[in-house]
Amino acid sequence: MLFEYGFYDLFLIFFFWGFAGWLVELIDMRIEAGEFQNRGFLHMPFCPIYGVGMAAGSVALSSVKDSYVILFVFGVVFCSVVEYIVGGILEKLFHSKWWDYSHMRFNIKGRVCLRNAVLFGFGAIVVFRFVQPMVEDVTGRIPIEMKAAITAIFSIAFFIDLAASARRAWAYRNSQEGDGLRLLFKAHK
Repeated sequence: MLFEYGFYDLFLIFFFWGFAGWLVELIDMRIEAGEFQNRGFLHMPFCPIYGVGMAAGSVALSSVKDSYVILFVFGVVFCSVVEYIVGGILEKLFHSKWWDYSHMRFNIKGRVCLRNAVLFGFGAIVVFRFVQPMVEDVTGRIPIEMKAAITAIFSIAFFIDLAASARRAWAYRNSQEGDGLRLLFKAHK
């Protein structure tokens, strides 16, 4: 049976994967940079780029989740395009970089690189084929009233944090000297 996505279901997918993405970033940077880093733009443990990508991918791929080729290509192309665009927006708005792959081979402006694109492709297969069906099963069992309450509470917290985080990033931008972009986190090795 095809999972029907309502507003609350998409929001819960956004919430779950935003937190899961933050956790993946935390673990990745502990391994790569040797320290724990809150890699997200927000103060809370949440990376919206992962949540948006998974919510969009869940809808876009709902009828082709059995095709490993389509999932792989989607992961490579969609995730790399989103990462490139978001990286560019953050650089322009805040004159800072939240990630930098310029030290890696086959990168484009340090925003995306071939290694991560391939990992996104394989990740899309694992996530959409095996993990996302479990997430959908759990969200499908939550009563609508609880979904509405979770959505309301998290939305309020999210927008407060978004405003505070944007304010912090603007203050940091205004305190910078020089024209070069600042890398906010220790880079991958």
